[in-house]
Amino acid sequence: MPGWLGRTVDSSRMIEGDDKSFDSGRFSMSCRCLIFLLLIVAACVPQSSTALGQTIEDEGWWTAVFSQGDIAFAPNTPSRWRWWFDGHARFQDNSDGFDVSIVRPGIGYKLTDHTTAWVGYGWIHTDPIGGGPEFDENRFWQQLTWSRQYGDFRIGLRPRFEQRLLTTGDDTGLRFRQFASARAAISADKRLTMVLWDEVFIHLNDTDFGTWTGFNQNRAFFGFGWKPCPEETKSRIEIGYLNQFIESRSGRDRMNHLLAVNFFLQ
Repeated sequence: MPGWLGRTVDSSRMIEGDDKSFDSGRFSMSCRCLIFLLLIVAACVPQSSTALGQTIEDEGWWTAVFSQGDIAFAPNTPSRWRWWFDGHARFQDNSDGFDVSIVRPGIGYKLTDHTTAWVGYGWIHTDPIGGGPEFDENRFWQQLTWSRQYGDFRIGLRPRFEQRLLTTGDDTGLRFRQFASARAAISADKRLTMVLWDEVFIHLNDTDFGTWTGFNQNRAFFGFGWKPCPEETKSRIEIGYLNQFIESRSGRDRMNHLLAVNFFLQ
C-alpha cells in the first residue's frame, strides 16, 4: 500500500483475551441482549402479506467489501485524516439476475476518538429486476460515524445525507439514511461475534425519476462475524440474513430475502 495511505486501522477492534476456549456464559448473555435488539428491529418490519398488501417477494444475495484507514502525511506522525472505500455487487431474482453495483470512495476527518466526519462520492449502476433499461447514478454523500465499546459489545451509529443524480431524470434526489449496529463477542478470543444492524431510508423530496417525500425502505440484518486470523489481524467477514423492505406508491411493495456476505479488509 502506498506510504501516504498509512496503515489501516480497525475502529471496531476489541481487547483480546488470553483464554481461547469457547465461553458459554458470554455466549448466553450476548444471545439474550442481541435477541432483545433483534425483536425491536423485527417489530419495525412488516410481518405478513396481509399487512403488506400486494407485496412482491424475492430472494438473492449481496456481497460487499469495506475498508478504511489513516492518511499519513509524514512517517510516524499521527493523522486525523482518513480514507474510506466500499464496493458492492448485488444479485436478486432468486439470485439469477444482476441488480446493482456500487463503487463508493470517501475522505474523513476524525473529530474525536469515537466520531469521524466523512464526505464522498458513489457511482451506482442498476440493471432493474423484471426488465427496464439500465441506468447509472452519481451520488454525493456526507456522514458521521460513531462507535464505542461497552465490554463485549460495540455499538455504532451512522447518519448519512445523500444527493442523488440519476440518468433517468433531471432532478436531484435528497435522501437521509440512519444506520445503527450492535456487535457482541461470543468467544473468549473475540474472533467470533454476533452482529445486528438496521438502516432506515427516508426521501426528503419528490423527483422526476420516481421518488417521493417520506419513508423509502428498511434493511435489517442478523448474522455472525469471524476474524479468520489471530489477534493482530483486523480483517473480518460477516455472513447473515438481510431483510430489505421497499415501499412503493403503487402499493406493490417489495420484500427481499437476502444472503449477505461482507468483507472488512483492514
